[in-house]
Amino acid sequence: MKNIVTILFIFLLIFGLVYFSQAQSTNSSDTTDEEIEVPNPLGTHNVSEVAARGIKYALGLIGVVALVMTIYGGLLWMTSGGKKEQIEKGKNTLVWAIFGLALVFFSYTIINFVLEVLLNK
Repeated sequence: MKNIVTILFIFLLIFGLVYFSQAQSTNSSDTTDEEIEVPNPLGTHNVSEVAARGIKYALGLIGVVALVMTIYGGLLWMTSGGKKEQIEKGKNTLVWAIFGLALVFFSYTIINFVLEVLLNK
C-alpha cells in the first residue's frame, strides 16, 4: 500500500509539473514577444564549473558527516561504562569515520587536481 501511495504521489508531482510548465509557456507566448532577462543564480554558464562546485559542496557535506560520526564514535567509547559491546561499537565507528575522512580528503585532492586541469584547458 505504501508503494502505491509513493508511486501515485510521484506521478501526480510529475503530471503537475508538466501541466503547469505547459500552461505557463502558452500564456507567456500569447501575451508578448519581448525577452525577459533572468539573473543566473549559478554565476556561470559553464557546465564544468557548475559540476565542480556541486562536487566540492557534496564532498564538504560528506566530510561534515564523517566528522560528526567521529564525534559520535568517541562519545560512544567514552560513555561505554566498561561494556565490551559499547566499546567495540565506539571503536568501529571511530575507525570507519576516520577512514571516511581520509577517503573524502583524498577524493577532494584528486577531484580538485582533475578539475584544475580540465578547467584551465
